[in-house]
Formats: sequence, structure tokens, C-alpha cells
Amino acid sequence: MLPRSPKIWPLVLSLIVTAPLCAQEKLTTPEPPSAPVVTPEISVEPEITLEELLRLALANNPQLPIARQNLEAAQQRVGANRVLDSPVLQVVPRLIGNREAADEEIVLSQSLDVFGQKRARRGVLEAEVRRVESESTLAERSLVVQVKNAATELFAAQEAQNLGDVQAEVARLFRDAAARRAQLGDVPFVQVQRADLEVLRVENELEAARAERLARRATLNSLIGQAPETPLRVALPLSSELAILRPLNATQSATSSTRTNASNGEISSSQVGSSSQIGSDLVASDLVAQRAQLLSSTLIRPDIVGAEATLDARRAQIRVLERGRLPQVELQARRNTVTSSGGSTALRAVITVPIFDFGSNKRERRALEAEARAQESQITFLRSQAATQVEQALIRLQQQRATVERYRNGIVPLTLDLLRKTQVGYAAGASTYLEVLEAQRTLRQVQTEYLQALVGTRLSEATLESAFGAT
Repeated sequence: MLPRSPKIWPLVLSLIVTAPLCAQEKLTTPEPPSAPVVTPEISVEPEITLEELLRLALANNPQLPIARQNLEAAQQRVGANRVLDSPVLQVVPRLIGNREAADEEIVLSQSLDVFGQKRARRGVLEAEVRRVESESTLAERSLVVQVKNAATELFAAQEAQNLGDVQAEVARLFRDAAARRAQLGDVPFVQVQRADLEVLRVENELEAARAERLARRATLNSLIGQAPETPLRVALPLSSELAILRPLNATQSATSSTRTNASNGEISSSQVGSSSQIGSDLVASDLVAQRAQLLSSTLIRPDIVGAEATLDARRAQIRVLERGRLPQVELQARRNTVTSSGGSTALRAVITVPIFDFGSNKRERRALEAEARAQESQITFLRSQAATQVEQALIRLQQQRATVERYRNGIVPLTLDLLRKTQVGYAAGASTYLEVLEAQRTLRQVQTEYLQALVGTRLSEATLESAFGAT
């Protein structure tokens, strides 16, 4: 959010309002007065930076604990596979019947991983851990992108409401000016009606902007784990880029200097602002040189890592199936009686060997091999999709930055100069109210488009981060 002090308020509009004329002043042409500064009321809502929002989201958002618990479960399964299977005690007592016919026994069994079946299953479980880790990373990075986008959209809604506040005040001031001139007979009364209609229209737009800000605030609050109605405003580095929207400085000397330059068809450099690149230095002017580096970074995308882990799991399942055809060995300690004290005890090895396969094992192996090949194709598709997303994000970001530069260095300064000259002409009786109204609407539209271009740049940067897996 932008600070609301008059010193650095970026969306202030300078107005030239006709001073009240008394009966003696009707005979002379009044000098154009200095432009007053219109400043909205200071908000009482707390202002939070993007870094603080990300910290709150990572700490409070309910999406991340789900991914963390799934990862914990997968890691525990790997740990369970590393130890011996639990021994099994089997007790078969005689309940009814002759002692000679009863086959009583006590058997303590312990399976042994002689041929590596458990080690083969461990490969499946470890691949599952990597897949769940990639999902956890993807959930975290997706949350970061969501918070960035939601914060940027809330910032845009805040500035749209701020702009609406200023425009509403502008419309009221010109309505009062038109009413005074109509009372003095300088302009027809129909200009007052037009001014009233403009005030009502701007107030409707302001109400819509307020509702949009509250909706965006609810979305951001849900992402950072707060109640939707929690008071909140966002502070972004975009604030410094909006300083260009102030047409005149607050001091009289700066105002005089600006008027002099504007009268000569020039705009001062202090108005235009810095031409530094907006946002991070993620993309240089030479996109061709950066493209190869960015595309190579798609290898770290969590969805590609997860797909590769799934492929490893499919291959490990094939190894498990192969080793499942090998013998299984158990050690057993056996006593041939339960109720009698005169029984005998023995230690024996039990070997279980699969003999025939009627086709189930072979078909299951073929199914796993087909799934592995499908997963390889899926990885190839994800890599191609990632390259396309990076390319599209680069193009959109380049276009957004070029648009911002045109607004900053050309469209906005010319629109501000046009409005200033029209306001001066209206105060001197050289411009009509319709010309002032058109200049106001043009400036409001240009300011909105410039804000959208700035916000679009931040959204494009977040999209590019998501495209190649950056944090």
C-alpha cells in the first residue's frame, strides 16, 4: 500500500478550482489559483509487507501441514522397511479329543530377507518419499505464488480505491466550481447538472472499488490463515513506481517550474520518474541469452521431480515382482506340545518356493512395464510443457515491461500535461467544462491502465517463477 501522507502520496491530482468571486471581481478576469492537494483520509488498517505475508502463509496456511504429514508417513514406511519383520508366535493347544490325535504345537517364526525382497520394496518406498517431497515442495511454491498474486491484486484494488477517492473529490470540487460560475452567470446551469452526474458516476465506481478491495482482502487473509474480515493492507515496492501520477509538486517553486516546462511543451524529469527496470532482474534485455539458462532450470520443477520419482517407483515394483518369485525363508522354534511338560523342542528352517505361474505374474510385469513407459512419456510431456510455459512467461513479461515504459515515459506525462492545461483554461474561461470532464476521464483511464500494467508485471514475474520452479 502507498503511505497516505501528503508528502509522498502518489495518486494526488492537482486541481485548479475557481476561487469564489464577489460582485466587484466580476468586472475583472481572475488569475488562475494554485492547485490544491487532495489527499484521502489516512487508513487505520495495518500495513503488511510481502515478506511478512509469506511468513504468515508458510506458518498458518492449512495446505502445508497436509503435505508435511504425507511426507512424514512416507518416511516412516521407509524406516519400517529397514528393520526385520516382527516375529510371529503360533500356539495350537488341544481342546477336546485324545492326546494321540491332537497335533499340539508352539511355533515361533522369524522371516529372513535372504534374497532381497525387502530391499526391493524399499526402492519403491524411497521413490514414494521423493514423490511426496516433490508434492510438498510444489505445495509450498504454489502457496508462495498464490500469496504474491493475491497481494499484488489486493494492492491494485487498494490503489484503485485510492484513485476513486481522489477522483470523487476532484469531481466534487469541479461541481462546486461549476455551481459558483453558474450563480455568477458565467456558464449555463446545465454544467452543474453534468457535474452532478459525473459525481454520481464516480461515486458508483468508488463503491465498486471498495467492494473489490474487500473481496481481495478476504482471499489474501484465507491464504495467510486469518479470518476473511481481518483488517489488512499490502505494501509493495510498486508504490515508488506510482509517484509519476502526481502531476504537480506541493511546493510553489516546483509548481512554477512545472508550469513553465509544460507551457513549452515539456515535462520535467522529476515528473516522469526513474526509468529503472520494474521488479526483479530475473530477465535481462537480451531474452535469447537468458532463455537457455531458464529452460535448464525447469529440471528442478517439483512436478517433473515427482514424475521422475513415480517412474523410479514403477521400475522398483518390477524388481519386487521379480524377487517375489524367489524362495522365502523363515526360522522357526517349535515345541510339539502345549499342555504337557514332556514335549520336544526343535529349531527348523521353513523354505517356501513358488513353482508355477499361470500368467498372473507375467501379466502384472507387463502392466508395470507399460506404466513405466507411460510415465517416461509423461516426463517428456512435462518437460515440453515447462519449456512452453517459460517461453510464454518470458514473452508476456517482456510485453508488460515495454507497456509500463511507454506509460511512464509517454502516455502518463502527456495526459497530465493535457489535464493541467485544460484546468488552467477553464479557470481563465478559455476551456469548456466538457473539455475538462473529458481530460479528467482520460487521466483516470490512463492512471488505471498504468496501474494495471505495473500489477501485470508483478503477476508475470510470479508466473515465470512458477514456470521454471523458482522459489
